[in-house]
Amino acid sequence: MIFMTFSVTASAAGLHSLTAGKGTYKSMAREFLRHHNDARVSFSEPPLVWDRSLARYARRNAGRRKLDCGMVHSMGPYGENIFWGTGWEWTASDAVATWVNEHRFYNVTGNTCAPGETCGHYTKVVWKDSLRIGCARVECLNGGVFVSCNYDPPGNWVGESPFGVGVFQARLVSGPGRLG
Repeated sequence: MIFMTFSVTASAAGLHSLTAGKGTYKSMAREFLRHHNDARVSFSEPPLVWDRSLARYARRNAGRRKLDCGMVHSMGPYGENIFWGTGWEWTASDAVATWVNEHRFYNVTGNTCAPGETCGHYTKVVWKDSLRIGCARVECLNGGVFVSCNYDPPGNWVGESPFGVGVFQARLVSGPGRLG
């Protein structure tokens, strides 16, 4: 199986096929929310809440990808993580786990990703100021799955840490290094 993820990084300047074969809308929403909040709790970040407007927005974007599963961002006003995988078995937890697994490439001291690695999806998931989330999953006609999660406020601002002050205080006590 193949999968890909992309995230948008900001600078200063009823879901479409969501549950086809994967459960109800509410159970899928809970799955997206639970896995995001599990990652956030480790850093004392506020839990995200499900937002129907963001879910509708994600559904529209995912619906546009049904024909090709193209890794194309909506370029809208929200933070966004997208995921694509071959086959139809990919779940909400698979997509979120793929993003969260980037934590091993994030260096909290330097607020950077390891050279040649990606960690922006992870920082999007745990971004300190994001409070609301809405996601969608669509099974594409080419046999893949496309997932879009949108975050508000967007976060992932260049040069800013994804974490609140408490994480840095904890790191001062335990020493610098990677999160994980």
